[in-house]
Amino acid sequence: MRVIAGQTALVTGAGRGIGRATAEALLREGAKVALTDRDEDVVQEAAAALQGLGPARAFALDVRDPAAFRQVVEDVGAALAPVDILVNNAGIMSLGGFLEQDPLLDDRQIDVNLRGVLHGVRAALPGMIARGHGHVVNVASVAGVVGVPYSAVYAATKHAVVGLTEALHNELARSDLDLAFSYVLPSIVQTELTAGTRSLRYPPPVKPEDVAQGVVRALRTGRVDVWVPRFGRTARILPALLPRRVQERLGELFGVDRVFDGIDEAARAAYQARIRR
Repeated sequence: MRVIAGQTALVTGAGRGIGRATAEALLREGAKVALTDRDEDVVQEAAAALQGLGPARAFALDVRDPAAFRQVVEDVGAALAPVDILVNNAGIMSLGGFLEQDPLLDDRQIDVNLRGVLHGVRAALPGMIARGHGHVVNVASVAGVVGVPYSAVYAATKHAVVGLTEALHNELARSDLDLAFSYVLPSIVQTELTAGTRSLRYPPPVKPEDVAQGVVRALRTGRVDVWVPRFGRTARILPALLPRRVQERLGELFGVDRVFDGIDEAARAAYQARIRR
């Protein structure tokens, strides 16, 4: 088992949801945690609320800005210690028919969900290599393995994150350095990101804390792919065993085809406004 206690972790999108739950879980494991978020007031409040658990510091960060990401990695090193663990969690999701989607939100999803991960890895990895150890955990999605209808661009970004992490593992984790690369694949999570959507028939929605424990599991074990819930692994196993027609029928039985169809626009309005800012 890999050691988390005493390590310094940088978590993106840590002002709320999965990011905040992950910051809390890592503090409980004995890590020093830098919480980052584009919304400075929200991340400051989150860090203040978690201070009693251990060293927690807040940093404003827009992951779309590579220079800002490099600067935050430097600032975390000065304020806490060099970054040992990077959790690329920040992400947004815009839903609807592919041809009806706003190109602005397509670009924003690519910038945050994919380029933000690239910027983070490029900012933190050189220091990890220089010190001979480090672990990058990228929060992806089951949508990074399954092409979920009405989330085409979001799914594309998460497929890219899965491919990126697998490639980095094959390129660097097998070197003489103590480097690890993992991705976490949650199903539907009860956060603002999924507001107004339907639940799958199975498995039931998970909580941010469940995903946070998935991140902890990745860090402890060094496992490359971590599924939340573990049942989600069937999304990778079944395509190797069953004809596509049968796979699609099973997807319909679980509700994959309808989870993002006919969303409640009113319930989703506040989130949509925030990701447009």
